Amino acid sequence: MADVAYNYIILAQQLATNNSYRQAFDMYLCAFEKQPRIRKKFEIEFRAVLSRMNEELAEIDNKADIFANFEKAIRLFPGNVDLLNEIGRYLYRYGYFSEALCHFEKALNIDNSFVSIEKNLNNAKSFLFPRCKFRILNDKVRNDAYRQAIRSTVSNRDSVLDIDTGTGLLALYANERNPIVITACESSTTMARLAECVMEENGAHEVVIINKPSVVLNFSDIYGTRSVLLTDTIDAGLFGEYILQSICHAWENLLQENTRVIPGRAEYFVTGISCEELNRKYKLSLHTKDMLNVPTMNVHTTTYFGETYYGEDVDLYDGLKYMSEPQSLFTIDFNNYHDVCEKLYRQEPYTARLTANQDGEMNMVVGWFNLYLTDEIMITTDPRLEYKATAWPQAVFFDVLPKKLRKDETANVSFLTYGGRLTTLPDSTKITRISPETLAFLNDIEYMEMIRKSIATVCVYLGQTFDISEVDIVDLSPFPVFGVLMMKRQANSLTCHVKMADDKAFLLDVLRANGIAIEKVNILVSDNWSHDVFKEKKYHVIFSNIIEFNGDIDVRRKRIVHHLNNSHLLEGGLFLPRSVTIMGQLISSKWLETNNRVSDDNVDYRLARHVNRYQVSQAVYLDITRMDYEALSEEFVISCCESMQSGVIDVPVVQDGECNAVLCWYKVQLIEDWNEITTKRSNSFVESMAYLASPNVRAFRGDQVNVLKCVDPDGSFKLVLDMEPY
Repeated sequence: MADVAYNYIILAQQLATNNSYRQAFDMYLCAFEKQPRIRKKFEIEFRAVLSRMNEELAEIDNKADIFANFEKAIRLFPGNVDLLNEIGRYLYRYGYFSEALCHFEKALNIDNSFVSIEKNLNNAKSFLFPRCKFRILNDKVRNDAYRQAIRSTVSNRDSVLDIDTGTGLLALYANERNPIVITACESSTTMARLAECVMEENGAHEVVIINKPSVVLNFSDIYGTRSVLLTDTIDAGLFGEYILQSICHAWENLLQENTRVIPGRAEYFVTGISCEELNRKYKLSLHTKDMLNVPTMNVHTTTYFGETYYGEDVDLYDGLKYMSEPQSLFTIDFNNYHDVCEKLYRQEPYTARLTANQDGEMNMVVGWFNLYLTDEIMITTDPRLEYKATAWPQAVFFDVLPKKLRKDETANVSFLTYGGRLTTLPDSTKITRISPETLAFLNDIEYMEMIRKSIATVCVYLGQTFDISEVDIVDLSPFPVFGVLMMKRQANSLTCHVKMADDKAFLLDVLRANGIAIEKVNILVSDNWSHDVFKEKKYHVIFSNIIEFNGDIDVRRKRIVHHLNNSHLLEGGLFLPRSVTIMGQLISSKWLETNNRVSDDNVDYRLARHVNRYQVSQAVYLDITRMDYEALSEEFVISCCESMQSGVIDVPVVQDGECNAVLCWYKVQLIEDWNEITTKRSNSFVESMAYLASPNVRAFRGDQVNVLKCVDPDGSFKLVLDMEPY
């Protein structure tokens, strides 16, 4: 029997060598059936075959066979963390997010040192329960105002409809008034189940949760119309969460003639601002445009789903100047069906006439709202006020072109609400779009200057051995600035990478503007490529980037770069940057707490036990130059990115405090003996990240905190605080 099993194994190995993964998989199954004891010995190569087979099936979108294969594999290797992780990844890929989360949790419970599983789990949690919901739930100003408004509106003779209930907090507030019925609808299955748990926890058994979006319901689905409508489906631009569509449909199908809506009405304000840091976040700086020889191009960040604004806490930008007084753009009465429909279908623009209160440049428009829950109870997101709602940021309308204004001069900015979304009418039809990653890289002026200055040094070094006209370059930065500048010096060829088609179009514009022959440039788009595209070619310079825009390490890129350095760099060639070092610091941050963990004190109900299941162990996309935190240690070195190993770092505490995170950023040394550049600064080309403590730990000056560093074989890493919890 053993000989037969090993014959199947030999055949499976031969088939795998010939890329016949389907047949190889079947042979492994036959072998394991004949001789179960050999499973462990051949597990790794079996999983490799399974992985390659499923990749081929994924290319033709055959998810049925993918999951059938996983079902067979997990029967053979129950509790295998690698298999559970892979199953979770494919479930996530195909939109089964709750099921993916369960598989990641199961795998992590078996091996909590497996870093990539934990990162996958964090991604699933963030998708199912967006981080902004923690911020909203922790806003006591908002919560108290809604509660007061509901108490003053709802009586025991009312029937209540809560649209997009989320965790069900507004329904809980309404339940205090003992209405006849409360129906709460929620489109997300995860959120609906969470709301049911919250109702059970708080004894609100009368609240009926319907797991459907309100816009597909009619009065028969909820057994009658309702006399009070509750909703908080609001974003920085007021209408971005489809509140107009929801309320319009509700008036037509679910409400009584005299229904009262909370919120009752709103007023939206806009004002012109001047802020170089915000401008550089959304538009390409003149400095970089000059360096790339495209000074007249209007280059802005890519928009998704027609958005012309992003949410920002503008009060955190110290250099921001208000260039005009706020102007009321429009008011809306949610209790008036015709007014709601008028905003939803209106095709005429609203025009704000912004009069400059000083000489200067208006380069952005900021918007906020006053939300009248009732006639007497109002909350605002006005960034100039201290006692404002913090659930929502302000809207930054970034497609406004910079305007030089004299005091008392007026600039007109037009907005549309058609389709239920607040948008600006662009000042120009000639706006080039690039990805946020590319824009951030190009607008890191300090790093761009370092790259520009490196060109002469690189040319001198290479010129000792090679003719510059023979030099072949790989530049895997978000935008190949180094490669473009070298091509201007008559280098022979450039192989580079861009994130998306918009970036490629802009790169082609830059190449043409600089007289660089496009046929000498090989542009790799997106991430649908591997090191195989480089074949056997050798390069004189490899310029790498292994840091993701979100602040984490790109392990796929790191693997490719490692291969290039070992196999594709000519003797005497240059690998840049010379080093990338991960830095850390123990901190105490209320901001991180607010955005990752709900406190029952902020909602006055028992939500935390259920909601905090979705807290994550790693926060990314952190702008630490504007994040509120207190340093509890000095900065310390975590590791060099090129040679990471698991271990323990002893960190002295220099300040008493409640430690809830290890903040992480990078130091980059471009060329040997040059000063390092840190990413811990404003307008850096990458954001920062933090590893979060759970629970928090109390640290005292003089203590030693052990920071455990866990590293996967692929280079993924995480940090864990090893200290008695507070």
